[in-house]
Amino acid sequence: MTVHRYSLLAALLLATGLPGLAQPGIQEPPPPQAQGQAQTGQGQGNRGQRQGQPRDRAQMPQGTGSVAGRVLAADTGRPVKRARVTVSGAGAATRAATTDDLGRYQVADLGAATYTISASRSGFVDAVYGQRRPEQPGTPVVLADGQAAASIDLRLIRAGVLTGRVVDEDGEALARALVTVQRYQYVRGERQLLPAGGDQTDDRGQYRVFGLPPGDYYVSATNTGLEQLLGRGLQQLAAGIAAAGGRGGGRGGPGGLADLLGGSNEPESTGYAPTYFPGVVTASEAGRVNVGPGQEVAGVDFQIQVVPLATVSGVVTGADDVVPVVLIPEDASGRGPLGGSMFSGRAQADGTFRIANVPPGRYIAVARSGGRNSDPKTGMQSIVVNGQNMDGVSLALQPGVTLSGNITVESSGTPAPADYSVFRVDVPDVTPLPLGGGGRGGGGAGGSRVDKNGAFEVASLLPGRHYIRVTGGGGQAPGQWTLKSVTVAGQDVTDHPLELKPGQNLDSVSVVLTDRSTEITGTVRDRSNAAAAALTVIVFPTDPQYWRAQSRHIQTARTDAAGAFRLRALPPGDYLIVATDNVEQGEWFDPAYLEQARATATRVTVTEGEKKTLDLKAPS
Repeated sequence: MTVHRYSLLAALLLATGLPGLAQPGIQEPPPPQAQGQAQTGQGQGNRGQRQGQPRDRAQMPQGTGSVAGRVLAADTGRPVKRARVTVSGAGAATRAATTDDLGRYQVADLGAATYTISASRSGFVDAVYGQRRPEQPGTPVVLADGQAAASIDLRLIRAGVLTGRVVDEDGEALARALVTVQRYQYVRGERQLLPAGGDQTDDRGQYRVFGLPPGDYYVSATNTGLEQLLGRGLQQLAAGIAAAGGRGGGRGGPGGLADLLGGSNEPESTGYAPTYFPGVVTASEAGRVNVGPGQEVAGVDFQIQVVPLATVSGVVTGADDVVPVVLIPEDASGRGPLGGSMFSGRAQADGTFRIANVPPGRYIAVARSGGRNSDPKTGMQSIVVNGQNMDGVSLALQPGVTLSGNITVESSGTPAPADYSVFRVDVPDVTPLPLGGGGRGGGGAGGSRVDKNGAFEVASLLPGRHYIRVTGGGGQAPGQWTLKSVTVAGQDVTDHPLELKPGQNLDSVSVVLTDRSTEITGTVRDRSNAAAAALTVIVFPTDPQYWRAQSRHIQTARTDAAGAFRLRALPPGDYLIVATDNVEQGEWFDPAYLEQARATATRVTVTEGEKKTLDLKAPS
């Protein structure tokens, strides 16, 4: 394989954002907005702001406001020169400046808007104005036209470093092993082990991962070199394209991509398993390594483990074309260094498939057919690979499940909607599979706009457990309408998952909206009775059965400059409410965190349609 081919493959993988390949294998300079970070989820808030910016800056009016301040080191208070400060806001052009020798910056020509201000510098962790610690949301700065906001200072925490050595089964240095440093983060409210940085070992088996925010980390290694990584990546890419709507065969389909793999699916009897420090193959047994601000933790050495490899083969039935087959690890919380180490192949014209070099573990075998212009069909089976070749895996393709019903409203005086198409019915999967694609049930979820008369139909859903939700503009039902209940054949499934079974469509879904929405407002004050801005107010139910990801019984709000907050559309019930300055984005869905927060929370009860005012104390 030539250098040019490597460049083509790398560009292809990066451009597609293929799941499982987002982790770095070789450190390289991040983009200007993220300098000083490990290749991680840091600065997510900034990226979200950038993605929301209008594309045509020529149409944006130039304002007369400005923001100024200093960037300082959090540990010494000394100025940080040549730090990049970015000011971004919805509906406004993103502008940036570089600090001088005294750490000063000024960004001018800002229009009236709400801005997020962030700073980055090599050797430090990115910071957002108002953050108490990394991964927390910052404090937006509301700027009027012509206003000059001064003293908007940001403090950068020094990044940490992890170093160590990886050896093979004989204790010899293992060169070109891919090392991934991972940590637990919250994705859609679920606590998952995600990559925070990576490196490739040198000829001495040594690695060095830098730019790490303070926290606990888990280090893993795989002997998959760059060639194998790209080969497996193309396998996953081919499967992802077909799952997202591409057709098999042809030079542009999975067949054409698979031709580039060059025999990467040749079976081997044993191989190196993705291994966690201090030398274990499962995430639950991995050793935790704590990295402090600016700390270099050395000696994180471990031996990569050898495991038996198996070939999984079987047959796909009900396919009209060549379809991809993917093995997805069942343990989503311990996906390993390659973001799940998915293994993939293709069913041949007779439906047979063969996937080689699969390490032991529990997998979901998935075959999926169909494109953008045809309804997808899916076959799934849970399998356990124990080092022995597995034959006879049967994947029968079946059309997705269709769920249909009607929306009605209960009104206490608000006129019923004349057009229900302003609503949308979403059917998220409790545990979505990383199949790629959207719309038409891609990844296990689906959604549909509602007809004018309130009827709806959501097609092509994968079998499994789903929730039913109604949304409108901005994630809330438009106007005064909020979700009251969802019933299926008389069974209440408003806050409980609905089991969708293969080949069993549901046409009796009844969704009821109400205009009797609850609301809790109030102010957070500190011990001196001053308004406490930039705090997170969390409200959660007293009943732990609702302590789960994306529960509608859990809400948060940020206090504004006056310390005020507002929480709306909670289901009637008993709740606990607390103000905090120490919570990570999404951590409020974690039962362990809520159990700790319970001790200092205030109890509150809201009934249907009740508007309640409640003042809170800021944390000491």
